[in-house]
Amino acid sequence: MSFTWPWALAALALLPVFVWLYLRGLPRPAEAAVLHPDLRLLAQASARPRPLRRHLPALLYLGALSLALVALARPTAPLPLPDNRTTIMLVIDVSRSMEAQDIKPSRFVAAQEAARNFVRSLPQGARVGLASFAGYAVLNAPPTTRHEEVFAAIDGLGMARRTAIGEGLLEGLNALPERGPNATETKNLPAAAIVLLSDGRNNSGSDPLEAAAQAKKFGVKVYTVGLGTENGDPGGAGWGGFWGGFDAETLKQIASSTGGRYFEARSSGQLNTIYRELGRSLGWTVQPREVSGFVAALAGLALLGSLAASDRMSRRIL
Repeated sequence: MSFTWPWALAALALLPVFVWLYLRGLPRPAEAAVLHPDLRLLAQASARPRPLRRHLPALLYLGALSLALVALARPTAPLPLPDNRTTIMLVIDVSRSMEAQDIKPSRFVAAQEAARNFVRSLPQGARVGLASFAGYAVLNAPPTTRHEEVFAAIDGLGMARRTAIGEGLLEGLNALPERGPNATETKNLPAAAIVLLSDGRNNSGSDPLEAAAQAKKFGVKVYTVGLGTENGDPGGAGWGGFWGGFDAETLKQIASSTGGRYFEARSSGQLNTIYRELGRSLGWTVQPREVSGFVAALAGLALLGSLAASDRMSRRIL
């Protein structure tokens, strides 16, 4: 936390003076003794609250005063704010191996649910789109702020043969603003990112690393997610008999070469966690904002608490 007017914090030096004045004003024990006919009634009348309870109103008042003085210094703190400048493309592998059930209920269903959670975690005004790939790539939903269109595209995904990771990456890249096939400008472009999920190995289309080089050229970070268990789904016949694991090394190279990150998901729970974390980091930005209003509100609540505690103690039958 920092302060716009740090010199105002010097007023906090007055707090010890208030504490001293409070302690000085506390009633002192009587210096003389008197006789009283009813000792039981006298004991009840002279009963005092427990030490902490006795000083609670003063402590709350002191806290309210401290917070008010801090608010005067105009504190600022880093807060998460919607980042509507960044366009995000989801790129999902829909090859037939996504039917494997080593991820319950299946890789395909788990990927769909994680994609929905990703979109839900984005702020309302965020621009997000969807592309899918098997042996070829398809733009299912261009980047839009109408998230219901992306949900509909996720629900409409279907599967096909083969795996063309490079084609999927290029499809997502071409859908981003000012990054199409005919784009030439590589500087001062709108912020953009790609989240690519695959459960297999590239066996068709463009070289994924060449596609990653294109993404890097246009300043697009690619976050890759490898989906599946370590040994794949040995029980599946699959198309061409292949239901093996994902190509972790290629996915790692794609992410690292573009400045993104690589993740592995061995269960539907892990996949959902990864997508939610990505949504909260890519769709939001942390910026310093003044929080003096919030601190002043806390001071008001502490003052109300002090008044309530004082009133309650003054109503005690002595």
